[in-house]
Amino acid sequence: MLKKIIMGLLLVSSLFGVDLIKKEAKQSDGKKTKFFSGPKSLFSFRFADKFFKYSTAYASFSLNAPRYQDDRFAIIGGLSTGQLEVKRDERELKPDFQTSFGLRKVGRFQYEPKRGVKSAGKGGTWYDGNEKNANESATFGPVKGWEYLIKWSEGRQWGDDYLNQEYWLRYIGNWMMVKVGMTELGLEDIHYTHADLRVHLTPEALGNKFHVSVGMKHRNHPVYGFDAMVLDTTWYRGEWWKFAEKAFGIDDNMWFDPTMLDENEEWVHQQLYEYDVETGELVPIEGDGPYWNEGGEYWGHDWLWRDEEGNIFAYTDREYFLYHFPGMLEEYIYDVKTGLGNQNETSLVLGLDFYHYGDNWWIHGWGNWLPIHYGHDMHAYHNAAHYRKHKKDNGKPHEFEFKDAMWHDWNDYDMGAIFGVKIQDNLGVFAEGRYLYYWERPAYDIKLGINYQFMGF
Repeated sequence: MLKKIIMGLLLVSSLFGVDLIKKEAKQSDGKKTKFFSGPKSLFSFRFADKFFKYSTAYASFSLNAPRYQDDRFAIIGGLSTGQLEVKRDERELKPDFQTSFGLRKVGRFQYEPKRGVKSAGKGGTWYDGNEKNANESATFGPVKGWEYLIKWSEGRQWGDDYLNQEYWLRYIGNWMMVKVGMTELGLEDIHYTHADLRVHLTPEALGNKFHVSVGMKHRNHPVYGFDAMVLDTTWYRGEWWKFAEKAFGIDDNMWFDPTMLDENEEWVHQQLYEYDVETGELVPIEGDGPYWNEGGEYWGHDWLWRDEEGNIFAYTDREYFLYHFPGMLEEYIYDVKTGLGNQNETSLVLGLDFYHYGDNWWIHGWGNWLPIHYGHDMHAYHNAAHYRKHKKDNGKPHEFEFKDAMWHDWNDYDMGAIFGVKIQDNLGVFAEGRYLYYWERPAYDIKLGINYQFMGF
């Protein structure tokens, strides 16, 4: 939804303005007066030209050879004879790829390389969607006015499909900053929309290198911070097999050994033994296993499990519980979380930005701290923070009591820095990175390097 809003803002900004035509008129004294006029019904391209000027649109596609993986082998028969029948399953090695699209107008800091068609071939590079510009997450850019970023990429990395999206629209004024946007990091499973409003101060005594900002930030995001035991208590507090039948649409049915029933149709409990090859003795089998009760006695019956189509996929409760139930439960809880919808929080945000550029070294750093938050919804993170404390105090999940909408303190933050030094004309070092920590979910990328250019021998 926010993507549509931002795209709409860009389109509206470009289409609906007054067509101001510069004209000149002679006054009675012979002087010329410049003024702007024009039919209000005309669409303005003057604003559109200013709004989109120096922006860059790009699209790209890349394809890489997949990571090699050996074939898989499966045993399909011969368990009773010892002459195993083995099936080779050749892995389908899908290549890594990335498809990217973007539209950006973001002020370029002095340390950044020039990009785009105009700069390509002249020491600059193309935009291809692989850029990880750390300063795109900086609170303030190098220029005032409107800036925007539309960045979309879909791909596959080491067999994992992902979708990354980032959209934002920002205005920087003399004393305020406003920004709306959406971020989705597919591999890190972080997805949120946000609206940021701040006042900022740039002290002249510090050479206008610092930005100090304070304001409010509203975020909308999926349910984070709750585990399966508090989102749904029915699966572990009641009879798990009844839960499985109802939640997963499957069915269990008892099978039994008729020889294990006495004349009164009651189960005959028998002790199982194993043969000790060293002593030649029969040793009782301990523990609880398939077909056994808790005393290690053979019951001669168990339950088989059928899927929705009536096919058997597990012959015992133990087999089902160990190898099938966890995956089914994970999908069930995912659907539960998705069904709860997005949650809303409004947070106090404090920011600090610093930028210095010199001929031989430069540094650009920024950070934002969100210490206190107002959770609007039942499953907003203020309750997740309460639940985290509840678990720390050894509280049981089903005893947790959700709080109403309220203020709560926890630490969310994001930061980044770019640093470069020219030690000599042909030698330099650099470091850059960014770190985001929202709702106990980290996302980061860090780069360190050294450059040396050979000048001759």
